Amino acid sequence: MTSKSKIQSIPSIDVVRTSELIQDFIQTRISEADVKGIVMGLSGGIDSAVVVTLATKSLGAKNVFPIFLRNNNSLESDIADIKTLCKQLKLELNQFDIQSVIDQFSNTIDEKEDLSDLAWMNIKPRLLQTYLYFHANKKNYLVCGAGNKSEIMIGYFTKYGDGGVDILPIGDVYKTHVYQLAKYLKLPKPFLEKPPSAGLTKGQTDEAEIGMSYTQLDSILYGLELFQTDQQIVELTKFPLSEIKKVRALIYTSEHKRRGPIIFKLGVRTPNIDWRIPLTKPKHF
Repeated sequence: MTSKSKIQSIPSIDVVRTSELIQDFIQTRISEADVKGIVMGLSGGIDSAVVVTLATKSLGAKNVFPIFLRNNNSLESDIADIKTLCKQLKLELNQFDIQSVIDQFSNTIDEKEDLSDLAWMNIKPRLLQTYLYFHANKKNYLVCGAGNKSEIMIGYFTKYGDGGVDILPIGDVYKTHVYQLAKYLKLPKPFLEKPPSAGLTKGQTDEAEIGMSYTQLDSILYGLELFQTDQQIVELTKFPLSEIKKVRALIYTSEHKRRGPIIFKLGVRTPNIDWRIPLTKPKHF
């Protein structure tokens, strides 16, 4: 892997303005949906920590319902970090142990849980959304996700799992910039220092699974966002061409995860293709 000294970092963001804009986005989406607040899952990672902090600043602690789902692979250090953050934000953490649900699913299909299998790895995030939406429906809240731009662009999330949410406040924020926001928001140190992990298996790290560092990934994605050619990105970053092609392939093959179900077009105006409702509420409502 290329050393960090050779990596051309993407430009920094204005953390103050970005924080304000995200808080305004959350307030606007809550208002237009005519709901009271948000439900969100906390993983112990930096993304959900940043989002729940911004949501709390935007809506107030009484309108944020954080959830942590325990299972056999949960790390006590993550739980401790989440509790510290919730105490700092004056949030009441809601914990549920889902291992018995996973075990029952295993018994139902007569197959032992195997977290080296992608199908099994995706069970937890899909179960989480069931819990989140149950409580969101009960409270008349929206489900808030913590996916960032880097992971969304390469499909590094579970379809109808952590990708199945109502709003994504940092969905256009690169992982590199998430860390900048975290420092500005004064998150507890463990969130800034621990290796990024989806927390689906013990010892798993995002960068090992992706096959490159987030700094490297973001540098490539940023170049692609600016319509740079592969050769231009190679010249700027000094990364091998194979790495740029790998990221391009990840973007291409994961496109289905960033869309809703593809609708066959038959009529004059087709839902989600050319019949779209504006995001602003009509005056006569």
